[in-house]
Amino acid sequence: MMKKFFAITMLLVVCSSAGFPRDLRAVKVQKFLARYPDSPLRGHVHEILYCADRFGLDYRLYLAVAGAESTFGRRYPKRSRNLTGICNGASSFSSIYDNIYRTHEIIATGKWYRKYRKTKNIKDFVYVYKGVPPFAHYIRTLRAIFAGIDRISVEKERRQDRQVMLSELNPPGFKAEHQANLVAWNTTRYDKFASRQVRPFAQKPAKKVKPPLKKAEKNTLALE
Repeated sequence: MMKKFFAITMLLVVCSSAGFPRDLRAVKVQKFLARYPDSPLRGHVHEILYCADRFGLDYRLYLAVAGAESTFGRRYPKRSRNLTGICNGASSFSSIYDNIYRTHEIIATGKWYRKYRKTKNIKDFVYVYKGVPPFAHYIRTLRAIFAGIDRISVEKERRQDRQVMLSELNPPGFKAEHQANLVAWNTTRYDKFASRQVRPFAQKPAKKVKPPLKKAEKNTLALE
């Protein structure tokens, strides 16, 4: 498990240093969890996204379940580290990341969640995950968390990323140099550039053509 955590950390460092645009989903989750300063999940945002992508699940699902079961990790059995209450709360985990990974894995591979994976309907998930009624309040809670994450705006961060990408494509001084070259091209005639001087066309001397003989001259030559 520590090897997986180390691999995720190194991947994030490499991507950030290579200038890749940030994952705006992470921005949404960070802003959402900022409403809960004492939530231990604030330090596991990228791990949640990694596991969601690895197992093909909605990145909001783990947060929604953790919110319903442990108020985003603020109230849970410290020994078990079961923030999501999965397996009826009977399972224990070695770390919070272990809980994140195993929760995604069980939902993505368990035969009980086959219908949910097919329909993506939150009701199909709750009927299995919660197991016993009432279901209505649990469904409303998950949907409210989904909607709360969706409502978070990341337009500011999207503009910043766009500006960073443009600045990398057009480094400082590029625009001024480009404009100077255009001015030089427009103010100087094309045939004045050394590389575009027009070479004179070398004409060959015309061949001399003898005038045609007259009829009388032809007769004289014939008599001779």
